[in-house]
Amino acid sequence: MNKHLYILLLALVSVFNVTAQSRQIFTVNNNWKFFKGDIEASESAVIQEYPQESDEKWQTINLPHTWNNLDAIDDIPGYYRGVGWYKKSIYMAGGEERPAQTLIYFEGANQVTDVYVNGQWVGKHKGGYTRFHFDITPFLKYNQDNVLAIKVDNSHNKDIPPLSADFSFFGGIYRDVFLIKLNDVHFSMDDFSSSGVYITTPNVSKEQAKVQIECLLTNGTNRNRAVDLSARVIDKEGNTISRVYRKKRLGKNERKVSISEEIIMENPHLWSPDNPYLYNIIVQLKDAGSGQILDESVQPLGLRWFKFDPKEGFFLNGEYLKLIGTNRHQDYLQKGNALPDEMHVRDIRLLKDMGGNFLRISHYPQDPTVLEMCDKLGILTSVEIPIVNAITESEEFTKNSLFMAEEMVKQNFNHPSLIIWAYMNEVLLRLPFDQKTEKERYGVYAKNVTELATEIENHIRELDPHRYTMIPNHGAISRYKDAGLTDVPMILGWNLYQGWYSGKLSGFDKNLDKLHSLFPNQPLIITEYGADVHPRLHSLTPERFDYTVEYGNEYHEHYLKAIMNRPYIVGANIWNLNDFYSEYRGYAMPRTNLKGITTLNREKKDTWWLYKTFLSSTPVIKFGQNEWKIRGGVAEPGKDYCIQPITVYSNGDVVELRHNDEVYSAKVVDNIARFSVPFVNGENKFVAQSKINSKVYTDVMEVDFRLAPYKFSQFNSEFQELNVLLGTNRIYEDKVNDVVWIPEQAYVPGGWGYVGGEPFRPKTKYGSLPSSELDIVDSENDPIYQTQRVGLKKFKFDVPEGKYTIALGWAELQSDIEHEKLVYNLGNDKIEEAVSDRIFNVLVNGDYIEKNLNITEQFGAERAVLKKYTIVVTDKEGISIDFEAVTGNPILNTIQIRRL
Repeated sequence: MNKHLYILLLALVSVFNVTAQSRQIFTVNNNWKFFKGDIEASESAVIQEYPQESDEKWQTINLPHTWNNLDAIDDIPGYYRGVGWYKKSIYMAGGEERPAQTLIYFEGANQVTDVYVNGQWVGKHKGGYTRFHFDITPFLKYNQDNVLAIKVDNSHNKDIPPLSADFSFFGGIYRDVFLIKLNDVHFSMDDFSSSGVYITTPNVSKEQAKVQIECLLTNGTNRNRAVDLSARVIDKEGNTISRVYRKKRLGKNERKVSISEEIIMENPHLWSPDNPYLYNIIVQLKDAGSGQILDESVQPLGLRWFKFDPKEGFFLNGEYLKLIGTNRHQDYLQKGNALPDEMHVRDIRLLKDMGGNFLRISHYPQDPTVLEMCDKLGILTSVEIPIVNAITESEEFTKNSLFMAEEMVKQNFNHPSLIIWAYMNEVLLRLPFDQKTEKERYGVYAKNVTELATEIENHIRELDPHRYTMIPNHGAISRYKDAGLTDVPMILGWNLYQGWYSGKLSGFDKNLDKLHSLFPNQPLIITEYGADVHPRLHSLTPERFDYTVEYGNEYHEHYLKAIMNRPYIVGANIWNLNDFYSEYRGYAMPRTNLKGITTLNREKKDTWWLYKTFLSSTPVIKFGQNEWKIRGGVAEPGKDYCIQPITVYSNGDVVELRHNDEVYSAKVVDNIARFSVPFVNGENKFVAQSKINSKVYTDVMEVDFRLAPYKFSQFNSEFQELNVLLGTNRIYEDKVNDVVWIPEQAYVPGGWGYVGGEPFRPKTKYGSLPSSELDIVDSENDPIYQTQRVGLKKFKFDVPEGKYTIALGWAELQSDIEHEKLVYNLGNDKIEEAVSDRIFNVLVNGDYIEKNLNITEQFGAERAVLKKYTIVVTDKEGISIDFEAVTGNPILNTIQIRRL
């Protein structure tokens, strides 16, 4: 239930019944003290005394909080995984204000949490992504301050999932913390920190709905209590449309006493993505004698029925619906996972605005606000526990996994948007042993994985027989089939990346058909697909693993068509709604997985607009690459312009494009109109128009184009600067420094370019890659140093007379530094080659400017090095930069020339 709504409803209740108040819920997020590191809990100062303001070891913070929001994204490998301590002083009033029971309630803390009150240990919770609480009543002192001390540990623990994953395990109390004050008779939260009220809708049709309500009651007194239980269904207008009563006698100190009631609703409003109609069920518990409200719970009620058909797809309320949406991780730029509710709300609105109707909440239960918003906006969801990559074959790991599954189900039970429970993402991807040397071990391990899956599956189905179950697998189909894992869940999820991690885009189509033929009796969901896209990288000739916007566009255009053309693919989730932090990744933006269709700060990429145009009923016209404000390119020979492509997303039939004084027209094919236009130096203004539903819609884009000369004679004194990336076809926009980097070209007499050499392309067992995957130290713009030309002889600029600054950029991309191979790359990591010394000289117009330059020895490998030189050109000699090999092949990563 929405916590803010709950507090409002409680306030309203108190207006009409001033003699008593039910439970009180309020956050205790402010003014905590935090210490990063471990201190023995036996030291009373840690768990009992509140730190003095002068104690510099303790930092004042507010919750949500993580200690990894910066160290997990810096250039230093690794991030702090250990203990952090939180402390807070809370005054507890006594007398009439003293509650019968006080709980401390955590929405999430990663990943092992110990709670102390006034120096006494209260309890421990294992798991970083589910809610939990402790009863702190016996430990409190009234009419005085009480010290809460919370120890949180995000260290690796072999018995707690996840063991490893392609996301950073941010430590801390990263969600809200509440105090909950209860009367002595109340709805029990002891059932895995659930609400104690469970709603099921076993029979729903357009004519009638059967609603079952189960309540768990606790009597915390030493005497029998007679109570009245009532449940009301409230519609959107606030009208009570149905009501039931029940009298119950509770024995002394009885806990979790179950009471069930049934409500029949005639001609109900149905819940769906197009009309997410929500009722509320208000359940009240009153003292039978006095009428005092003892407790109250407000739960959402969405009436719908659904089924998955392995051949025909998904049906909601008897109507076919293609499930299309995204996955979602819970982090944000420089905040890690410590997000306020508003950021969770915005993410779900982003998905809804795109036209998505399906969210895989991956790879763990997330903030309760997420499912509340999915209920409200009409987003169908799956939720999963964080068993990722592998398991530990231990009794404790099994126990913790089953515990998490029960927490997940009971805490999220009442959400109408939730239709799938999932677990074990790609669990046979990263085996906890060497399969080559322990071949017999694999058979035992696979058997144990399947046995654990079966236990979890049976437990979830027992807890909730009304929803479906799913296991998401990676593309090694036979591995899961041979292990028997594909026989366990009701739905098979597949994480497929053909055309990114392996093969060609067409391989995706073949895999879909293969999966359907292998598993004709199980519904199939493509639970992950995507390509890494750096929003500032572009290419006119995109290729796999170049991280450009244009390749990402090609990838998603292909996948979307293949998914939509196959009804047996019941649903698909893009990986991912947003870019997210992953400590062990290098690539175009180190520490980050770039497969989001929005960035870490939720800037919309082209792919977001592609899906919005396809999925949304709202008229759309939007320029592709609309955030690419600074462009560059080389003038056509003898011309003063550069022809480059323009794409416009539209759900109209035709797009008219105006560029300066020219007008173009193109048909919309697969929601895209494509143009090739001559960009001129300086400002270029584009206006796109399309008639949609008899109304004209317009989008405007302005681009500052930096036209590079084909020959310098075309520009003469107009030439100012040129920024070139060596060894690549990529274009990089540096917004911060207002620079556009353009690809290299071979030398043209009268112009500029390289002579000799070849692009550096790291070798993998599947071919070569267009750029290095390394994290380049001392640069905020890693892509400009991740490519280079190897063995070049010279670089020439046939510039006119004048004074120039030349800047040469290097980063040694071959070194002996060891890097962990990223299992998710599925073999696309660079093959390690023998590294030899590289020493060379650099001359400008015959004069040495560098002798015996050894990048690794002088500066270190994988580190950005930039050297500037001032050159005076006379007698129309231009600039010739020569590279002399001493040992090995000379290299160059970047070159800039600026006229002074």
